[in-house]
Amino acid sequence: MTRQKVGGLIVLFGATGDLASRKLYPALYRLYKRQLLTQHFAVIGTARRQWDDDHYRQVVSQAISDLVDDQDLCDRFVSHFHYVPHDATDLDHYQVLKNKMDGLRQDYETGPSTLYYLSTAPAIFPSITQYLKEANIVNNQGEHRVILEKPFGSDAQTAKSLNDALSQTFNEEDIYRIDHYLGKELVQNILAVRYFNPFIEAIWNHHYIDNIQITLAEDMPIGSRGGYYDHSGAIRDMVQNHILQVMSLVGMTLPEHRSPHSIHEAKIDFLKSIPSYTPEQVSDNIVRGQYHSKKAGIPSYLEEDEVAMNSTTESYVAGRIMIPNERWQGVPFYFRTGKALANKYTTVQIVLKPRHYKEENLLLRDRDKPRLSFNIQPEEGVQLYLNEKRAGQDLLPQLNALVGDWSRESNYAEDPYEKLIYNTLLGDPTYFTTWDELAEQWRIVDAIIAGWEKMALKELPQYPIMSQGPKEADDLLAKDKHQWIDY
Repeated sequence: MTRQKVGGLIVLFGATGDLASRKLYPALYRLYKRQLLTQHFAVIGTARRQWDDDHYRQVVSQAISDLVDDQDLCDRFVSHFHYVPHDATDLDHYQVLKNKMDGLRQDYETGPSTLYYLSTAPAIFPSITQYLKEANIVNNQGEHRVILEKPFGSDAQTAKSLNDALSQTFNEEDIYRIDHYLGKELVQNILAVRYFNPFIEAIWNHHYIDNIQITLAEDMPIGSRGGYYDHSGAIRDMVQNHILQVMSLVGMTLPEHRSPHSIHEAKIDFLKSIPSYTPEQVSDNIVRGQYHSKKAGIPSYLEEDEVAMNSTTESYVAGRIMIPNERWQGVPFYFRTGKALANKYTTVQIVLKPRHYKEENLLLRDRDKPRLSFNIQPEEGVQLYLNEKRAGQDLLPQLNALVGDWSRESNYAEDPYEKLIYNTLLGDPTYFTTWDELAEQWRIVDAIIAGWEKMALKELPQYPIMSQGPKEADDLLAKDKHQWIDY
């Protein structure tokens, strides 16, 4: 299928930042290299630093150097980049920006589409969008879309305040809240497997599924992010966005039509079915912990820079969620995520109910049950574990894997930011988070945090660096006679 080419004017706030160099410039270059980004595009980078166009283009060239195999192509690409020194909190500066935008629209014939990428501290999102409106930059002429990085608020109240401020300038359908996990091919593959394999969707319910396990494990400690992380913790950093979004793709009822609106509505319905836990339910269903080190030179969480010495912020969280609807009654959704663990990996395990084992007196661990595994990173692919006859005379099962190796696919695997920027320029919001989804995610997480605050722990359970996490997380599943499926 031929992909539609896109163009337009891109205004990048925070153009001198780390995210822009690591992710955004390479993503745009990949689109340009694949001829999905037309010649009718221009990028205005803005930030406080007093750069000029030449210096900015050198920075962009350096950021994409590993991808360049045609210097002429690279030179043509970076010629589309322009820089405007800019104080995003000063309304007077927006007139300079507007004049530059008007000139580049004519020079590059960018058409009516304008994308505002806010790669800045979320605290100044409202100022930027307000001043874009007051300076008459965002008006009724053309298409104006804004793309926002997380975090989007720190709880339901701050998220609503931020959303209300954005809504003064942009319509909901023009606000693209990015969650880079939704740009991953293997996360999107969850929907593909469900949609295009009727036998899979036929067993996607409590009659056949025993439990579901979602793991987002990271092997690195927090490092230099202590100032941010100690106010966020694992639940705000990973559960509120990535884990709940992945869970909604697994748990939602498939809509008949695969339109963005239908998919978002199905996700919202699923998120609404997740209960707001009481403090007692939080105690019974949610586990948290902090990493601990006994090795010289390797700090424990409480010894990291910018972490409060008596902090009760979690570097690990695991939980069990029961969905009280017809499809999922009795099926536990388990999740876990943490820092400084043994391995870095992301998987979704759909563990099936084994049949006829009771009559054979076989007690199986979850890793030995038939299951469907979505390996999202570092390995990418889908594995279906099926029972076959064990060699010998007795009719006994042996689990074997049918492996789908994503790396062998001939199709080009897009980088998440490449895919999401392209979809924004195209006007496709399928893999972005709507406000209604975000509000439900914060409702769920706020209830857990409120439960923790009432528990008033003086210290959290400790887990050794390079382990699988705290013992309490294993105990959580053991209560249901289940076990984590480790990488």
